[in-house]
Amino acid sequence: MFLVQHDHHPAIPLNTTTTHGPTHHQFQVMSILKYYRWAPFLPVATDSSMLSVLLLLSKYRLRNVPVIEQGQPLIKNFITQSAVVRGLEGCKGRDWFDCISTHSISDLGLPFMSTDEVISIQGNELILEAFKRMKDNHIGGLPVIEGPNRKIVGSLSIRDIRYLLLQPKLFSNFRQLTVMDFMNSIAATSHNTGKVITPITCKPNSSLGTVIHTLASNSVHRIYIVGDGDEVVGVITLRDVISCFIYEPPNHFDNYFGFAVQEMLSQ
Repeated sequence: MFLVQHDHHPAIPLNTTTTHGPTHHQFQVMSILKYYRWAPFLPVATDSSMLSVLLLLSKYRLRNVPVIEQGQPLIKNFITQSAVVRGLEGCKGRDWFDCISTHSISDLGLPFMSTDEVISIQGNELILEAFKRMKDNHIGGLPVIEGPNRKIVGSLSIRDIRYLLLQPKLFSNFRQLTVMDFMNSIAATSHNTGKVITPITCKPNSSLGTVIHTLASNSVHRIYIVGDGDEVVGVITLRDVISCFIYEPPNHFDNYFGFAVQEMLSQ
């Protein structure tokens, strides 16, 4: 059995439009299924160890894990990366949490990718290029930067594409719309100050606990690491945070599921 996994984001058919805007309402779910990755259905039971859940959400790169009742055909719920990080935030004060979370992210080897590996977009580039870049690189968000020093001035999430789809009058010229114009338009119609929302960032010497609090309190999936000049030097995701708290015992999933999870997930 397999589960549709929202990992490789689908190509939204924005290039199919009318004079009234995108015709996305005319498309059926089956028309975009081919853009999704089919991930193995790897459920956990209500009495399973949380170690299995944390490993699936971090090392094995699942975004959510279905929870089932043994012997029952129904899915009771899903455990997501966001829920786990919010749970970790609630563990502040416990010895096992504090002994890890008080360390700086750099001491823990974060970020896992180099500065050159961080995918970004300049504010004067087209917004369609930003979403295409996310799709091509299989990521859910990227920082908006300016200048050769890569100073961060904003951030975009794949979820922001909803503004193009749900406000066609506002973004009728989306083919020529730049990233900064897009962010300014969203800010102007929001209930905030009318200014572009400040990107979520931290410093290389920030503690893991601070990063967890920022991610949980802002309900975001990533935080960008910046230098003294606000230049982007890295990114930390929910998956990265979870991985700091776990270690996989030898043959853990071979014994749990009865087969090699790594082989299935690599298919």
